[in-house]
Amino acid sequence: MCAQVGEVIGSMGRALQPAPGPLAFGAASRTLVVAGAVAVAGAVFGDLDAVGLIYFATACAVAFARADTYRGVFTALLAQAAGAATGLGIAATAPHTPTALVIAAAAAAFVSGWVGPLGPSAPAFGMMLSIGLAFGQFSGSSLPWWSQTLWYLTGTAAVAVVWVLPLWLRRQARGRDIAAAVLESAADVCEAIGSSTADQARSRLAAASATARTASRNSRAELVAFAAAALHSHRQPVPRTVVTAIRTAAQQTRAGMPVAVAVDFDTSTPGLEALADALSPRPTEPPAPPNEPIIKRVATAVRTLVSTDALLAGLRLGLCLAVATAATIALHGESHSFWLPLTVAVVVRPEYASIFVRTVNRVCGSIVGACCAGAVLAVVASGAGVALAAAVALAFAVLTAPKLYALSVIGVTASALLSSNIGSPDHVLPLLRVLDTVVGAAIAVIVGFLLWPHARRFSGADRLRQAVDAARAYLKDAADGASPSIQRTRDDAYRMVHQLRDNTERSLSEPPPVNRAAGQLFPRTLKLERLVDDITELAFARDSGTLVDDDAELIDKRLRALEHS
Repeated sequence: MCAQVGEVIGSMGRALQPAPGPLAFGAASRTLVVAGAVAVAGAVFGDLDAVGLIYFATACAVAFARADTYRGVFTALLAQAAGAATGLGIAATAPHTPTALVIAAAAAAFVSGWVGPLGPSAPAFGMMLSIGLAFGQFSGSSLPWWSQTLWYLTGTAAVAVVWVLPLWLRRQARGRDIAAAVLESAADVCEAIGSSTADQARSRLAAASATARTASRNSRAELVAFAAAALHSHRQPVPRTVVTAIRTAAQQTRAGMPVAVAVDFDTSTPGLEALADALSPRPTEPPAPPNEPIIKRVATAVRTLVSTDALLAGLRLGLCLAVATAATIALHGESHSFWLPLTVAVVVRPEYASIFVRTVNRVCGSIVGACCAGAVLAVVASGAGVALAAAVALAFAVLTAPKLYALSVIGVTASALLSSNIGSPDHVLPLLRVLDTVVGAAIAVIVGFLLWPHARRFSGADRLRQAVDAARAYLKDAADGASPSIQRTRDDAYRMVHQLRDNTERSLSEPPPVNRAAGQLFPRTLKLERLVDDITELAFARDSGTLVDDDAELIDKRLRALEHS
């Protein structure tokens, strides 16, 4: 028993470990501008209902404005606004009886969890569908639903102007920065080959390549990244001139200059030959993949929606929100607090992290955030000072979001509490918010984790089989030569193996038995990453005219052994 308690405490500690990513200074400064303007306007003009909706929209929208391109940000903002507007509309049209409130929450939450796996913007729509419904049910706003929707869209539009316009103006420079980051990561991989840091450098290259694929595809950067992956697979140190050439190409790319580097290194291996071609003035472009028919995309979406994972995600979130809504009615009545269902809506999201990890971060962050808000309110009771403090707190949430969810929750909680006190102080509110957070977290853990079937089982084995299948499809195209579909199968293989590694690493922070199963799978995940890089090296060898049938058969045997080990 003591050992199990110790493991749970250890899992809590791992759940609160910050990520190595940088702080989001640019996003935080933009948040400070738009949130500060809204909050101060509320303090000056006193129309707290309207300004409260705008500030609520601002706080929600900035949480989703994290894409690397203006198209990505615009799509995410549009999706979350559509979800919030739909939720507000359902709350206004559904009967306000306890039974109807619970049924509406369960139905909206089912859709919220069900559509989450559809695409990058689907979680934004789904989460705000549940949160918008909870706000309409329990915020106590005196505004009609169409006015609430209008003010919410106004807040989203303000965020869009501050976020999308700068990204649009810098779209070319941003694209160059992303491509240069891939090249620099590739140089780091080549420099680290043969050392203990090679795998970490390869992981960073994977992250940079994933960003480039979704944000701004650069064929040269892609080719250099794949060549570096092949060199990493070859496991032989490369000449220093190789690293220098790649870093020079990165500098030229970031400056918007044509890439012109001296390729004066040996090209005796397929990886080095591919790298020399990628750094040449006119690199060899792989065949373009055929366009995927719309009917095939629709079929893929339908398969995703009818999958067991999607249906179970919807059912779990629906059950949790139904219980949370019932608890809110019992504890507060129908017009006091939406913080309790909001806590459940943001914790029970499989796209972001496990329920256990999100709960630990949510509770710890809420307690600290409430204490910070209480300290500010003890000095400045209301007015413009509280409004500015609320904006600073929200900016802190955005600043620290890449590092740790708990830090972001501190800012979000403090900002929400302070913004509610702009017109008149309510020193009891911080304590109520903490209690609601604890109750909501308890519902998420008990209903969505402890009592939910399979919640404490590690699904990595299924993900491993899917990643192996993707690697096998990539191997077939690589062995066959210049297949028109090799770009797609290569992207699928790398994407799935990197998702498998990310999921496995996150599961290491879970309490037992999930962390033990993840620990057993992790070495196999690393082997699969190596095999996908081996396939890339094989593809380059095949392109150079080398016979690769024996190597392809050996890799296929290793894939089968890995799948059944």
